[in-house]
Amino acid sequence: MSLAHLEFIMKIEISELHGGVQYPLDFQVYSKDLVDENQELNGQISDEGLHVTGHLSLLNRHEVMADLQITGTMIFECARCLQPTPYQCNYTYRESSEINPSAKDFDVIPCVEECLYINEPFRVLCKPDCKGLCPGCGVNLNFEECRCNDSDHSDDDNGIDPRMEALKKLL
Repeated sequence: MSLAHLEFIMKIEISELHGGVQYPLDFQVYSKDLVDENQELNGQISDEGLHVTGHLSLLNRHEVMADLQITGTMIFECARCLQPTPYQCNYTYRESSEINPSAKDFDVIPCVEECLYINEPFRVLCKPDCKGLCPGCGVNLNFEECRCNDSDHSDDDNGIDPRMEALKKLL
């Protein structure tokens, strides 16, 4: 598929939506296609991309209804060990968007981005029993033994950060 054709699929001419017609959508979206100006998306789209299907319809001359289904794999960091972790996505998005009456086309990408933002998982684990990183030496405990001395993990200080010792006196 050529880049010009992909651009056409993601930007739909408003004139195609008149008369109550539902404009069908069926395309792949890749990380490079997303704008993500505020860098709000924590995951990355896998190399295979995400499959977007659905349709657009014109509600009135100021609103377009986007009805999308987004499926595929995204890659997130594991919340415990920071390893890249695949996450299966199967998101539904149905939302109306305001358009400028003088606009010639409607860009679908902001709808795809919003769907990804609102459905992004709070926390992804590489496996349910992920051991994470050692807080002392930083090794991934799923693959290596801790390199810290036993004294590094002693409970003599009750786990209190020495910088917070002054707060202990307030209790």
